[in-house]
Amino acid sequence: MAIKFGFYSSLLVALGVLGYLVYLDRTITETFEGRRWSVPAQVYAQPLELHPGAAFSAAMLTTELKRLGYRNDPNLRTAGSYKTVGGVLQIWLRPFRFQEGQRSDQRIDVRFSGRNIADITDPSGSTVPVVRLEPAIIGSFFPSHGEDRIILTPDQVPALLRDGLKAIEDRNFDNHVGFSVRGIMRALVVNLRAGERQQGGSTLTQQLVKSYFLSNERTISRKLQEVGMAVILDARFSKEDLLTAYINEIFLGQSGNRAIHGFGLGAQFYYNKPLGELDPQQIATLIAVIRGPSYYNPFRHPERAQGRRDRILQTFLNDKLINEEQYQIALAAPLGVVRGSKGGGTYYPAFMDQVRRELSELYDAEALASAGLRIFTTIQPHRQEHVQAAVSATLTRIENSRQAPPGELEAAALVTDSQTGEILALVGGREGRVDGFNRALSARRPVGSLIKPVVFLTALEAGWGLASLVSDEPITLQPEHGEAWTPKNFDGEHHGQLPLVRALAQSLNLATVNLGLEVGLDKVQQRFSQLLGRQPANRYPSFLLGAENLTPLEMSMLYGNFASSGFQTQPKAVISVLDEFNQPLSHHPFNVAETIPAEHAATINRALEIVMAKGTGRSSPFARQGVAGKTGTSNDNRDSWFAGFDNRYLSVVWVGRDDNKVTGLTGSSGALRVWDAMTAAQSVDPLLHMDMGDLVDVEFETGRLATAECADVVRIPVADTRELEIKPGCGITRRKSNNRLRRWFGG
Repeated sequence: MAIKFGFYSSLLVALGVLGYLVYLDRTITETFEGRRWSVPAQVYAQPLELHPGAAFSAAMLTTELKRLGYRNDPNLRTAGSYKTVGGVLQIWLRPFRFQEGQRSDQRIDVRFSGRNIADITDPSGSTVPVVRLEPAIIGSFFPSHGEDRIILTPDQVPALLRDGLKAIEDRNFDNHVGFSVRGIMRALVVNLRAGERQQGGSTLTQQLVKSYFLSNERTISRKLQEVGMAVILDARFSKEDLLTAYINEIFLGQSGNRAIHGFGLGAQFYYNKPLGELDPQQIATLIAVIRGPSYYNPFRHPERAQGRRDRILQTFLNDKLINEEQYQIALAAPLGVVRGSKGGGTYYPAFMDQVRRELSELYDAEALASAGLRIFTTIQPHRQEHVQAAVSATLTRIENSRQAPPGELEAAALVTDSQTGEILALVGGREGRVDGFNRALSARRPVGSLIKPVVFLTALEAGWGLASLVSDEPITLQPEHGEAWTPKNFDGEHHGQLPLVRALAQSLNLATVNLGLEVGLDKVQQRFSQLLGRQPANRYPSFLLGAENLTPLEMSMLYGNFASSGFQTQPKAVISVLDEFNQPLSHHPFNVAETIPAEHAATINRALEIVMAKGTGRSSPFARQGVAGKTGTSNDNRDSWFAGFDNRYLSVVWVGRDDNKVTGLTGSSGALRVWDAMTAAQSVDPLLHMDMGDLVDVEFETGRLATAECADVVRIPVADTRELEIKPGCGITRRKSNNRLRRWFGG
């Protein structure tokens, strides 16, 4: 009886173990098959287009090449390099698969005339009319646990990396069955001799198992499980498959909540180059990081990383993976890792938030994280970097000048193409490479005087003109329930009858409220809804002075109606999405609808030019260069806004505090200063004056038709007979002062 019990017990145990092994085998195989080619969607910036006449000097183009990881090579030996010969920039472009198809590597010579490209030729001297640099990778849609990677196929893995990994991590890789007793013993001896852990006993297959399936727990049972899984993997898959999976999977560092996995992304993150362009010392550095991505972090601990790199280079030499000359050159080279805009694959989390928003209705998270999609976007990295730097530096200057605590202020900024709505730069805060609260998309704040052009546009469409007179006199509104509302001008004064053009330029609250009520609050709010695509939340007259919460992105959409000369252009970040075979999955065309008749759009834009030249924007050095804009300040100076545009670009800036406390900043002293810094690096493209009809000179103070004796004159379009009946002259009163003319809710 006891024998029979023992037999059946043993049989049950054996069946249980067998069942577990079958389950384990199936689980491991399915997981490995699914994950080894699970490719996060790669997101690309807008490619830089070069052609004769393009506004690029040699220095500017060299900076862009460096941003893409091109190296200055006097011999121009490989793709991804450039050199300068007699003022000619010679470039060997990398191959790249654009949306339209594959472009092979290409050599070009670029000549310059001052700050512009004069011509582009190929090595034979033939003219190249237009050429594009390959776009930078700006992010990935990695899984929720933060693992990002660039998947490589076996033919994309350099021989030195493949052989070097085996030399350093697993010498018996090609022969063992998933684990190696000899490897464990050898590592033990080496580590005892060195007095530190220089070699690990785990095979590459075991390391792969740990990365794929197991935790970092160090127990005997977990180690046995690791060995068993490694044996199954080794039995099921080829050595090439396992090594390639390891190269794509191994953890190489952390950037915020983004985990850097695999040598493909590691090359971009640490060196801003494709893996195939790395030198021996750079490959050795990446292998060095494997042993401890934190301990051997080349940014934080360069001495440790370089010491281990040099030991790995010695192994390369001993194993004849490199020759003596290569060894000496590599040994003498610095670590060479790059930070910031020059490294890390140019990662822009705030812009990526908008990309994610636009794609969320078409693709689920799993497809974005694993289907190998290629997403082409609108961002221009050079502009993004400049806008981010302008935001951060200007906030610091403002805090220093006001003796405010460092980091007290925050900001958001967007730059879009005024005609297409393409988002060229998007800043969600003063720290641009940190994932977190995205103020450009999510900070809903009172917009202050930025709402006023909607009021004045509604008046223009109702038959008013810029020279029509409006009353800037006190008013008190008593609602049926609640307290009376008595708006005031910023300076506490009132100015009687004055023209619309002056009321908008000087952002006068009383004139705006009186105008809005005369036109009709319901009509103003209806116009707002048509321009923005949603109803206002505030249904009361305070809406006329900007008591309405909008995000900077929504404000960009609102002002896009003006900047595009009367068309609604939804801000967009995504151009197209391609599948892993480069076939288009979706195209994201421009959605354009006319919202403002051409003559009224031209008139309101002329008024916004005068805001810059004579009104609240006049402190800007760009005020008289053909730009239009409007400042805005919320109640008690909590929020500082500016929206401005020229013929090509629309910019929206918000400055404030996350805790909504008073900043003491108006639109002019806060957001406008940020815009000035943003605009400093680019030439202004003046607005074109079209569809404005007849232009007349009127006195800014009174709106009367100007004579030769008038000094303070503005030129405005005439759209209504009321304006033609204005009596000539220079008025009877003179302006007291321009310095204090702001508004109560902001200016």
